[in-house]
Amino acid sequence: MNQLVKEKLDKLIALFQEVSSEYKWEGSLTNHFTALTYTINNREFDKEKIKDVRKYINQNTGIFSNYRGTSNIILSALLSSKYESPKQEFDRILDYDKKMRKAGYKNNMYLPIASYALLTSCSGEGLDTRINKALEIYSETKKNHPWLTGGDDYPLSILLANSEDTVKNTIENMDECYKLLNENGFHKSNGLQFLSHILQFRKEENKVTVLRCKEIFDKLKDNNLKVYTGGYAMIGFLSLLGDKGYDAVDQVIEVVSILKSTKKYKWLTKETHLYTAAALVSDVFIQNIKNQKDLIQTTIGISIETLIAAQTVAIIAAASSTAAMASTSSS
Repeated sequence: MNQLVKEKLDKLIALFQEVSSEYKWEGSLTNHFTALTYTINNREFDKEKIKDVRKYINQNTGIFSNYRGTSNIILSALLSSKYESPKQEFDRILDYDKKMRKAGYKNNMYLPIASYALLTSCSGEGLDTRINKALEIYSETKKNHPWLTGGDDYPLSILLANSEDTVKNTIENMDECYKLLNENGFHKSNGLQFLSHILQFRKEENKVTVLRCKEIFDKLKDNNLKVYTGGYAMIGFLSLLGDKGYDAVDQVIEVVSILKSTKKYKWLTKETHLYTAAALVSDVFIQNIKNQKDLIQTTIGISIETLIAAQTVAIIAAASSTAAMASTSSS
């Protein structure tokens, strides 16, 4: 195993244990996300800093706000691990939230992550243009895929709007990519749409990108790691690495093997194992590419954390929905 990947993995496992000990009454997925966020940002876990941010978020939002509950946990971890002044950055998020709702975005559980995506990828200059372009991308996507497109597509629309491509070209490329992926065995689903969006962050012919995705998918399958639609995003992370993605998938297979046998992680889902491995490995490879100064022009350098946040929110939402249905059926 790559030494840097091993170091990241060891730190993640230790952090997950530490976070779980500090937040015994919180769900494993949210504790895992906190540990993953701190690992990727190379920060030491700071419970008091997170506690301070959580309190600040609650003090500055209403009781029924989308910034409460799971969003509070996720944002407090993201802001605390990334910024020296997280409360100041949260004020910016609230300001962006107001601007986005004024522009026409619906107030839903994914808007906080979309606002965070805007925070991490836009300095303030051209903010209104970015917000409007992202909404146009989202609206056009919804026209083409009305049953698949929802609020969970807001964060990626924000990131896609950072491209110099026109909205028309972006939509055409995503649609072509979606069709090619489906023709190569990927099932039509929200997960496939998410994958087709992620792949736009690498500028190359869609046929080349899709072939790489298929080869990564097959390599995982050959190693008894079946990827369901909800896990398609992790294939996107690996494919964004270009030819280095083939080396990365070997690392992912090794990481998953270790997670499956690790005390805390073996109780999490197979999808979480795959997603975690892809996130860790992708982060290491991206940093190596950046250090070599040959990173193809793409937003991935600033958006990988946000992509992880957006996908994790979707996983948590799905898990919460399943738990709620189970509770209803048993009552």
